[in-house]
Amino acid sequence: MLERALIRTVLADDHPVFRHGVADLLTQTGEVDIVASVDNGTAAVQAVTELAPDVAILDLAMPELNGVAVIRKLAERQSQVRTIILSVYESRIYIDQALDAGAGGYVLKRSAFPNIAQAVRAVCAGGTYIDPFLPARSTGPRRLPATFIHDEERASLTEREREILRFVAFGFTSKEVADRLGATAKAVETQKARACCRLGITSRAQIVQFAILQGWLQGDIPVR
Repeated sequence: MLERALIRTVLADDHPVFRHGVADLLTQTGEVDIVASVDNGTAAVQAVTELAPDVAILDLAMPELNGVAVIRKLAERQSQVRTIILSVYESRIYIDQALDAGAGGYVLKRSAFPNIAQAVRAVCAGGTYIDPFLPARSTGPRRLPATFIHDEERASLTEREREILRFVAFGFTSKEVADRLGATAKAVETQKARACCRLGITSRAQIVQFAILQGWLQGDIPVR
């Protein structure tokens, strides 16, 4: 009888205790070979490019490149690796960001230890794995329950809405944004509220997190 090949996996997370714990758990299953364990997004891209693993497990928020940015970089390089995002965030914003970028799985850090091995098996087999602690949904991007559904029209932002959210993420007040855009503070507030409602964002902190995932904060800070 032929032995089943181990699932070659790259693990990227900037918290060493957590990363080592996940690595040990997966190794003990006897099904996974951790071929690289790194602590930042740039190292993750390099490891996947050089080692061509079956699966890459990526922390959503890690230094240099976040997990979604890593997935996009790998897609540009036409990597065939299957990816899983590890995250503390339970909002649909982050789930959709990951799935839209091409992730095959989304696992919460708080439930990673009981679920990560199953996620690796599912994703390696070509399936999609969504953490069971998140609201139930059918597999695959965009096929979500009613509370999570947002079609292209609702999800898309206008150029002005993106501009406003980027200014807000950089710390500008509505009045400062209005002055720069030649609008009224009330108009800025209205457009910001409309965009946040469409995205399911409820706080400035979430605007910043969304902007980071979009790569909006990688350029120069707008001059006040």
